[in-house]
Amino acid sequence: MRKMTVRVLTTVIAALAACMLVILFLVMNVNTVARQYESNIRSAMQSQQLAAAICENIYQTESQVWQHIVNEEEEEYGIYEERIDGLLASMSTLLANLQDSLTDEEDKVLSHEVIRQYIGFKSSVQVVLELSRQGSKQSAQYYVQNELNPYFDTANELLDAVNVKTTENSRLAEQQMEASIYKARLEAILCMVVVGLIIIVCVFLVFRNGKRIVGQQEEEKRNHEQRVMALQYNIIVAMANLIESRDEDTGEHVKRTSWYVDTIARELAKDSPYKEQLTESYLDNLWKAAPLHDIGKIKVSDTILCKPGKLTPEEFETMKTHAAEGGKIVYETMHDIEEQDYVELAHDVAKYHHEKWNGSGYPEGLSGQDIPLCARIMAVADVFDALTSKRCYKEAMSVEEAYKIIEESSGTHFDPVVAEAFIRLRPKVEEFLRENRE
Repeated sequence: MRKMTVRVLTTVIAALAACMLVILFLVMNVNTVARQYESNIRSAMQSQQLAAAICENIYQTESQVWQHIVNEEEEEYGIYEERIDGLLASMSTLLANLQDSLTDEEDKVLSHEVIRQYIGFKSSVQVVLELSRQGSKQSAQYYVQNELNPYFDTANELLDAVNVKTTENSRLAEQQMEASIYKARLEAILCMVVVGLIIIVCVFLVFRNGKRIVGQQEEEKRNHEQRVMALQYNIIVAMANLIESRDEDTGEHVKRTSWYVDTIARELAKDSPYKEQLTESYLDNLWKAAPLHDIGKIKVSDTILCKPGKLTPEEFETMKTHAAEGGKIVYETMHDIEEQDYVELAHDVAKYHHEKWNGSGYPEGLSGQDIPLCARIMAVADVFDALTSKRCYKEAMSVEEAYKIIEESSGTHFDPVVAEAFIRLRPKVEEFLRENRE
């Protein structure tokens, strides 16, 4: 009996030691893969941030080039050229950093192509500036449309490809992490078969540890997705602010209208004929899409956009094109990198926010509920902020006057249900304005 006890104890100790060694091996293996996963995620995030920064530089460069073309003051040419040189130098540094951050050969091929497009883009910019300097404005504009923009579009497509590739690398790293955990579980089961009851306890401990690791991995994945979503939203807001900063508003219009849209939509979601449509996902997408409502203004020249007086009929027709252009830009730039529901909603906000309930709006003259709900909400927010804000062509109107116009335009310009909800929100709107204008 004693010998059996000794043997059992010896077996138990040996099994426990074997189990501990196996657990130690599993933990070390999982930790190694986890570190590799973290490194891959960090590298992917860095590449995406650099790509985002390069995209923003490209937009800023094109904006400065257009301002150089429309400029008529000789002394201001140097200012625009200095800004453009700074942006191009910054872009060169960002491209170098992007190339250094990529390790995969396929990624490096993409980065080389991005750099090649940048060289062509830079050369084209210099040609446009020279034409603009010489007073050949139409030639400069033609060159931008036919020579500069293709480089611009191709570079953006390549940067999108880099983003897609780095996202794929992150997904592969995640799969490797999951495969490692799966392998660890199999090895734990094998130990259980070999050492019996003790191994069951060890497997339980390993399994519990494995669940903890899976939980950490899922938490990291959620955090990563949140960071990516935050980065994408910041890029969207940066694009919108870049466009808005061409006038005196310096981006505050984007902040205010986003708040109005979100507040109106959540009020409607409480109790209105539209509450079934206004799901949490819809509300989230609408809030993120609101900054893009005037993205089409990038296609409108500063001469018209910043004109201090009333627009001529021809100028107003040009200004009206920003709605249709905005919808087109959303589709062209986001259809491959964002969820389809968000893209559709952002497109409708950009294209239809100037439609009117009675059908007298633009670009398609839609009426009533044929106008997408998101655009009807955006219309109220956009008009109210335009009325209560100082613009280059008018002074700001009082909240009292603006609300009177919203109320009078209910059923003609605005959806009556949306206008009524906004009128109910007046105390909250006034509090928001006080907090943000003090």
